[in-house]
Amino acid sequence: MVKDVTTSHMAVGKFGHKAQVPSLKHFAADAYLNEIGITTPFFPTENCPQGDCSLVVGVQACDMVDEPEDDGSGLQAFTDFMIFLAPPQRGPITPQVVGGEQVFYKIGCADCHYPTLETGPNLIAALNKVTFHPFSDFLLHDMDSLGDGIEQSQAGGREMRTAPLWGIRVRKSFLHDGRTTKIEEAVLAHDGQGEQARNKFSALNSKDMHDLIAFLNSL
Repeated sequence: MVKDVTTSHMAVGKFGHKAQVPSLKHFAADAYLNEIGITTPFFPTENCPQGDCSLVVGVQACDMVDEPEDDGSGLQAFTDFMIFLAPPQRGPITPQVVGGEQVFYKIGCADCHYPTLETGPNLIAALNKVTFHPFSDFLLHDMDSLGDGIEQSQAGGREMRTAPLWGIRVRKSFLHDGRTTKIEEAVLAHDGQGEQARNKFSALNSKDMHDLIAFLNSL
């Protein structure tokens, strides 16, 4: 549970490697400040340069725009853009892909990379109680050595949110730090609560291994 700065209420974290962000609007406001340096009503204070607030006076001399720099209208438009992005389309579903999906379930990948969820009630008809297929439970899991060592909100250094697998077929790198470009290496890096599935993956015969990779490359 984390505080949503846009509502001032506690809410379930859903976004970020640590599930530290509860809503897309909060996510957008955080990115506005920390990625591109734009203040909003929800984060109205500039970050100190390199964390050194003694340098703020010099920076303010160059910053001619009053705070907040965005009154919230640009932030809302950006949030709306993200909300209405369509989910990634699946690739071709071949017999090999169908076989690989069975392997995915058999070795336990679906325990965390949960295939199907349903949205809750929403005033937007297109988002109201809609079935979708993210292949994630969006929960934190103890990943032991695969953790990033960072603590955020209630998440410890070994805990990571299950990464959604939809769209994985067009990604160029994998894991939270982008350490590998190969799906196989990403699976073999799993540890902690992912260790059992990793070991079953390592023990697959050649056919099942190729089928599973084909399935993942269809997502």
